[in-house]
Amino acid sequence: MIEDLWFTSQLDKNPNAKYLVSTTQESHFAKSGDLYNQQLIDFFKDELSQEIYDKSNYKDASGKMIVPVVLDYNLPKEYKALFQQKTDIDYVVLTKILSANEINNSNLSNYKHLKYRSNLLAGSVVFLKIIDVKNNTTALEISCKSAVYDDLDFNFETNSYEDDGKIATHKSEDQLIKKCFKRIFKRIK
Repeated sequence: MIEDLWFTSQLDKNPNAKYLVSTTQESHFAKSGDLYNQQLIDFFKDELSQEIYDKSNYKDASGKMIVPVVLDYNLPKEYKALFQQKTDIDYVVLTKILSANEINNSNLSNYKHLKYRSNLLAGSVVFLKIIDVKNNTTALEISCKSAVYDDLDFNFETNSYEDDGKIATHKSEDQLIKKCFKRIFKRIK
């Protein structure tokens, strides 16, 4: 089951627009070298004709990193101001992945609607946000929740719940995360 897929707009494919893609937050679920990050960078390179930057390859003439800060999914105002003043970037792409345990153990009200039921085999939530640097607005925000449950079917003949013997095809959170990214990419093309 993949749900909670919503968005407010689509990608700006103007050939002059510059995107800075910040890979998945290391403090959450993925590591910087994970396949999710490569999947994210590959999508933007394939979809947009212009050059895509990440923090490591966005440098000034002397080879110094222009964005030497960790980019959190909820970008602080001072970082947005930094982008406006010191860069020629038009859009910043931010992502975040939370596991089912992180969602269920969180007391934050904005994750309350994302809580999972008890018979969960695997689950994750992928968030993607694109910030319009020039206008200081969120140009696009989308999330995708995935889950595989071990549901028992109710048998009316025996008046009890029984295992139907079906095998879930996506049991790992890694597979679900990749599937969520694919769904998000389809929606924002």
